Amino acid sequence: MTGPQGPAWCRWRAVALALAVVLAALAAVIPALPAAAAPAVGNGQFGITPAPGSSGTPAPYFVMTVAAGQSVVGTAIISNPGTRTVTLRIGRSAGITAGNGGSAFNPLFGGCSGSACWVTGLPGTVTVPAGMGDRQPFIVHVPARTAPGQYLAGITVESNASPRSVQVGSNGKGAQARAVIIDQVTVAVAVTVGSLDQLTTRLQIPAVTGVAIGQLGRLSIVLRNTGQTFTGARGRASCTAAGQRYAYTVIAGTVLPHGQAAIPVNASGLPKGRAVSCTVLLGYGHGLTVRWAGTVTVPALPATRIYHTGAGAYTVVPAGPSVPPWAIALMIIGVLALAVMAVLLRRLRRGPGHDTAGHG
Repeated sequence: MTGPQGPAWCRWRAVALALAVVLAALAAVIPALPAAAAPAVGNGQFGITPAPGSSGTPAPYFVMTVAAGQSVVGTAIISNPGTRTVTLRIGRSAGITAGNGGSAFNPLFGGCSGSACWVTGLPGTVTVPAGMGDRQPFIVHVPARTAPGQYLAGITVESNASPRSVQVGSNGKGAQARAVIIDQVTVAVAVTVGSLDQLTTRLQIPAVTGVAIGQLGRLSIVLRNTGQTFTGARGRASCTAAGQRYAYTVIAGTVLPHGQAAIPVNASGLPKGRAVSCTVLLGYGHGLTVRWAGTVTVPALPATRIYHTGAGAYTVVPAGPSVPPWAIALMIIGVLALAVMAVLLRRLRRGPGHDTAGHG
């Protein structure tokens, strides 16, 4: 029988260590990804939406006009379309510009940032019976001396129950990867400070660069909002190479005031590895346009060589003198070392009885 420090214990320790690394990576990545803004605020389990107005139809999100130093009251309906009572946490969210354009939210349970701090009066949790909705009034207070402009916050709800980990992967040999998935729903609170018709709407294109995603070439258009209003844009990008013109549609989601985004545009057919002349022309606001002109280079894929480094093992490395022979030798030695380790692990799993012939 194998003792607590034997091969079996070592194998389980290795699996546990691998699982801990996966969970740590997920914990580092998931919070960095904000919940996407969307008009429909519900996930089938619970939802949040503005209370219906005089027309009886609820708006997709809160739209408020508040003078600096003043307050306004709103009412959110937190719904539970499920078949059992749920207890939900309520928190505030900071509105941000997503990296590739569009509005997004960063939930801030237990804290606040920027205009999210303007939202007050909500409880920390709420219990909603099955098939019911709960009306929750709240206050939006704009601090005195707040500059005129449009600001974005949000209200986020999530289950108050401790989330359970779920299996997200397996190698088929007992090792598993698990993750904690948290369902959140956010409704936007858009606040205009000052008179909307007196606010400036302005976009700039500081730079356009070329990007290669495998064989696909892309233009990355940096779009900066230097105005005071929420603003999106659409238009075209055109490039000329060797007398041939390439044209692409550009659609940019909302960019918040003082924010910027890198708008990706697939540029199929555009030559790689050499500078081409490009122009970007976008329309936004009420008849406004922004233009950029210059040269863009989509990187060429590096030439590669494939080396046979072991039984069924191959290594792809850049071609040319940048990879010296000693580096290739080290790669081969590394593959051989891994093969030896694999053989040793198989023997440990089989146990000594499988490797020794029986004696009469």
